[in-house]
Order: sequence, then C-alpha cells, then structure tokens
Amino acid sequence: MKTIGRWVLLTIVGASAAYMGEFILIEEKLKGIAGLLFGVGSVLVVLGLGNMVHLLWLNKPKNKVKYDAKIRTSKIEAKDERKIRIKEKAGWKTNIIIFYILMALTVVFSLIGIDKIVVTVLSGVFVFQIGLGIFLFNHYAKKM
Repeated sequence: MKTIGRWVLLTIVGASAAYMGEFILIEEKLKGIAGLLFGVGSVLVVLGLGNMVHLLWLNKPKNKVKYDAKIRTSKIEAKDERKIRIKEKAGWKTNIIIFYILMALTVVFSLIGIDKIVVTVLSGVFVFQIGLGIFLFNHYAKKM
C-alpha cells in the first residue's frame, strides 16, 4: 500500500486530540484549548480517513490505468509555460487585491474603535506582507 501508514497515524493522532478535547480537558479554564484540540483533531481524522480511502481506491487494478494517465497529464501540464505564466499573473493579482483589502480593514477597524490588539495584528500582517514582497522580489531578481 502506498504510504497508507502515515494516514493511519494521522487519523489516530486526530482521534486522540479530539478525544482529549471533548472528554479529558473538561475544566472551565481549559475550555478554549479543549475546543481547539477537538477542532484540530476532527480535521486530522477526516484528512486521514479521506486519504486512506483515496489510496485504497488507487490500489485497485482497474483504477491504476486512470491514475497513471492522470500523473502523466499533470507532469506535462506542470511544465507548460503558458499555465505557469497564468498562475503567476493570478497570484500577483490576488496579492494586490488582498493587499488593498487588508489596508482598508486596518483603517476601518482603527476608525470604528475595534480593540487595539486586533488593529495591531492587522497592521503587523500588512507590514509582513510588504516585507515579504520586497524580500521575494530581491530573491528572484538575483536567482533569475
């Protein structure tokens, strides 16, 4: 079986986390951590089970041909220059839109009197995005 062991392990870890969040951490002061553990555990269980079912489906002989054709197609598409440029342009446009939305949210939240910590975190994310953009631009300018 193709790496099914790691998905079984992920499912077990998720089930353990969900169990701890729901039944072990029952004190009132641990309610936030319990909810977080239950949520993360549930996600890990679903992720593990979904991937196990997918791998079991792939291991059936009748599905092997479909899977091999899909892998071959994805390898060809990964090297397609047009699709690479489209992804780069879409990523750039998404970055610009998120930049303006984040800037507007920071200004609006500061004007309507939302908690200072929320505005500070938004401002930090905003500054991080600018810094990361400058860093990546310089990195790729040297690399290409």
